[in-house]
Amino acid sequence: MAARHAAVVALLVLAAAHVALCGSDRAGVVAHGGGNAPPAANVTGAASSAPAPAPSSASLAACGCGPAPAPWQFLNQKLAALWPVIQAFKKTITCDPHGVTATWEGPELCSSYFNGTKYKGFYCDFPPNAPTTLTVASIDFNGFGLCAPSLAGFIDQFPDLALFHANSNNFSGDVPDLTHLPYFYELDLSNNNFSGSFPDTVVPLGGLLFLDLRFNKYAGAVPPPVFDLTVEALFLNNNGFNGRIPDSFGSTGAKYLVVANNQFTGPIPRSIYNTSATLSEVLFLNNQLSGCLPYEIGLVEGLVVFDAGGNEVMGPIPLSFGCLSDVEELNLAGNQLYGQVPDVVCLLAKTGKLQNLSLSDNFFHSVGHHCMELVRSRVLDVRRNCILGFPDQRPPIECAAFYADPSKHCPFIPHIPCELPGYHHPHAAKADVAALPAAAHGHGQTQEGGN
Repeated sequence: MAARHAAVVALLVLAAAHVALCGSDRAGVVAHGGGNAPPAANVTGAASSAPAPAPSSASLAACGCGPAPAPWQFLNQKLAALWPVIQAFKKTITCDPHGVTATWEGPELCSSYFNGTKYKGFYCDFPPNAPTTLTVASIDFNGFGLCAPSLAGFIDQFPDLALFHANSNNFSGDVPDLTHLPYFYELDLSNNNFSGSFPDTVVPLGGLLFLDLRFNKYAGAVPPPVFDLTVEALFLNNNGFNGRIPDSFGSTGAKYLVVANNQFTGPIPRSIYNTSATLSEVLFLNNQLSGCLPYEIGLVEGLVVFDAGGNEVMGPIPLSFGCLSDVEELNLAGNQLYGQVPDVVCLLAKTGKLQNLSLSDNFFHSVGHHCMELVRSRVLDVRRNCILGFPDQRPPIECAAFYADPSKHCPFIPHIPCELPGYHHPHAAKADVAALPAAAHGHGQTQEGGN
């Protein structure tokens, strides 16, 4: 499930990010450029009111990369200045299974803009500060399988770079400082060999909209300011991050957030309710999270996917989950949840958009009336629980031992913080408002009962 979520999320985010940026100041620095060749005057126009000095033939050859093109062979001074940067990086590459670097020759750095085949992975466009000067605006090395010990001195030398994608290579070393790149908004370093602590150079990137560090070897704590980034998508999964997820988690403006397959401990932050305006998909699965399942999750109104499977989270499912009218996939399998599977959650398959409810490998003792229909239709999976009369359940002695352990129990809040048309519990009563989270005060339905 984790792989499927990650793939779907990546496709959605890439599409959304590019569409969202079409009307912004960064619109001129898009991923792949393209289109017909503009008039020569537009291509070679001055970069700004104070253009960079034209590199001399001697400076172009200084990287020791063989014969350098003459300065006049480049479309403009910006491209002439980038040629030695590319050639110097080329010399550090130790493997190139697809022969990509063989195309990095000559002065045609913007070959792809004119539908050429030179300089694979480099894409040009016109930056906002020089709308008549074509230059490298994005670098996309996805799937190239290149090996290099460092990216420092390479991507940080492209002054108009908007995005760098390097999924499925063998890059390592430190992530360079990119704060001086005014248009930079996407960084994808997924599926490489980066290691060590979280790259601090990423934290100050105030304009970043997409950050993908998944499938590397990073370890240690995630700094709290990471969740203050303005990203729409944050992928940290499949590393070795550990420690508690910071309370600043609730500060994120991300729509897609994945921290799965790490070694995080402690509770799911209750500050998650602060993400209600933006968060759509969040994956906590396969960590070592514990504590009670937060009531506040049910206050994140726009959730479409919530996955906390494969942890050690405890407690009943809060009735607030019945307010997740947009949720399509809800995975809580492989935890230490107990009590009755609430009818208000199962009703989401009728009144909402719920398509998959995974609750296997927990300690639930019963299911609500509407949940029975979901079990029969295989929307709800309750295998390996403690439900009497159901097939494929835990041994009774294991269930008895669990329910006898007071350390496994969590408080139950008998409150539904939203209006559910047509739902009336036979034991409905006035809630003890003082016992509710501050975010839930003053509205909603109440329900007596415990688990």
